[in-house]
Amino acid sequence: MHRPLPLATGVADVVLDVFAPRNPAEFHRVLRPTGRLIVVRPTGRHLAELRERLPATVTVDPAKERRLHRALDPFFAVAATGQVEYGAALAREEALDLLAMTPSARHLTRADLSGEAPLPDRVTVSVLATAYRPR
Repeated sequence: MHRPLPLATGVADVVLDVFAPRNPAEFHRVLRPTGRLIVVRPTGRHLAELRERLPATVTVDPAKERRLHRALDPFFAVAATGQVEYGAALAREEALDLLAMTPSARHLTRADLSGEAPLPDRVTVSVLATAYRPR
């Protein structure tokens, strides 16, 4: 996200950022004046059951919200925020796949994920989604 997006200036109606790094200036550049930036990020409850079983997993920094809004504030104003939360059943292989695609993958060892490690068969998906309008 440190490179320009392959889009002309002011052509996008929506930029969707889901659990990804953000480039506020570039998002602002490509959005139409009436466009929206949608940012989806985890709450502290997101995948809590995995964190309870595997202490090496990454937690959500409580200051993340404040940093997000501070970084976007020069370019965007909040239009609306909503929370989505639900439970999801997971087979062991699905739990391992899920862990592999999170930042926690770099912090877990083979022993953490061995066949003996108890993994939950259900997790909470909990995210905040905020729509921002360009300033």
